[in-house]
Amino acid sequence: LLVLLVVFAVYLYMTWRQLRDLDYARQEAERANKAKSEFLSNMSHDIRTPMNAIVGMTSIASANLENTKQVQNCLKKITLSSKHLLGLINDVLDMSKIENGKMTLNIDQVSLREVLDGIVSIVQPQVSEKNQRFDLSVHDISAENVFCDSVRLNQVLLNLLSNAVKYTPKGGSISIRVRPWQFYTRIDITDTGIGIAAGHYNDVFQRFYRAEEVAAEEGVGLGLYLANGIVTRQKGYISVKSKVGEGTTFSVYLLS
Repeated sequence: LLVLLVVFAVYLYMTWRQLRDLDYARQEAERANKAKSEFLSNMSHDIRTPMNAIVGMTSIASANLENTKQVQNCLKKITLSSKHLLGLINDVLDMSKIENGKMTLNIDQVSLREVLDGIVSIVQPQVSEKNQRFDLSVHDISAENVFCDSVRLNQVLLNLLSNAVKYTPKGGSISIRVRPWQFYTRIDITDTGIGIAAGHYNDVFQRFYRAEEVAAEEGVGLGLYLANGIVTRQKGYISVKSKVGEGTTFSVYLLS
C-alpha cells in the first residue's frame, strides 16, 4: 500500500509539473503575442512621420513641376524620409533582434550638421502644419563630427523631435540646441508641450510604457525605449527634464 501511495504521489507531482509548465508556456506565448502587437501599434507612430513627409513633398513637387529648384529640394527631402522609413521597416522585419537587444551598430565619424539638416527637413512639414516655432542653435562646437551609427542617430533624434511636435500644441515652440559637454556633444530637444510628471522620468524609457495623461495617444510606448538603448550602446546617454503643462527637454549625449 505504501508503494502504491508513493507511486500515486509521484504521478500527481509529475502531472502537476507538466500542467504548470504548459501554463507557463501558454503565458509566455500570450506575452510574446501581446508584445508583438504593441510593438507594431507603437511603431506606427514612428512610421507615420516620414511617410507624411514623403506624401507632402510629393504633392508639392507635383504642383510645381516647372520650378526645377523646388522639385529638386522636394526630391532631396523625399530621399531622406525614404531612407529613414526603410530603417524603421527593417526594424519591424528584424523585430527579434530588437527584442533581444541585438541591434547591429556601425560606429563611425558622422557629420552632426548633415544629420540635423536631414532631420529638420523631415520634421518641418509637421511643424509648419501646427504653426509651431522651430529653432536650431549650435554653440562652441569645435568639431562637428560625433562617433555613432548615423542611421540609428537619425532614428533617435527623429523620434524625440516627432514626439515634441506631437505633444506640443499649435503655436507652441520646439528647439534644438547643440553644445559641448565634457567629453560629449550634447543635443537638447526642448518643447513647450504637455510635459512629464517628475515621477515618470525613468518610466518613459521603459518598454511599451504609456503615461496616463497620453494613454489615448499612439507612440511613447517604444520609441523612447529604443532611443535610450541605441544611445547607451553607443557609449552615450539620454536624460530628461520636464514640468507638467510647461514642456520637456530631452538631452542626448554623444561621444565627440
